[in-house]
Amino acid sequence: MTPAELDAQIELNNRKVASLKRYWEHSLPSVEAPSREQFLTWLRMFDHDFDVMIYGIAETMKKSERLGGRMSQDHAIRFASKCAISFRKARALPQLPSDRFVKPESVATRIPSYQENVRAL
Repeated sequence: MTPAELDAQIELNNRKVASLKRYWEHSLPSVEAPSREQFLTWLRMFDHDFDVMIYGIAETMKKSERLGGRMSQDHAIRFASKCAISFRKARALPQLPSDRFVKPESVATRIPSYQENVRAL
């Protein structure tokens, strides 16, 4: 990595942290925004995937609304982390192709009743 690439990466991370902080303050005005280190930890944790943290913050906003805006900073940070981790795991699951699924008609073949078997004799 060249010094120019390193500087570009640092600048990109700074912009991501600033954007996440603005989004947090916009979405959760009643909860103090986490520290810069927390945002950097989240970015490193999720391989600098911005969408994962946006999802975590959005879900935290919904939870805060359900609680009537009474959410501590610690609770909000933990909840955002949990949501982001769950979202990332769900996205990482392999998606099976549609031809791998068993069609319900083939599974639910009708089994004749006892009376139908006796009548058939």
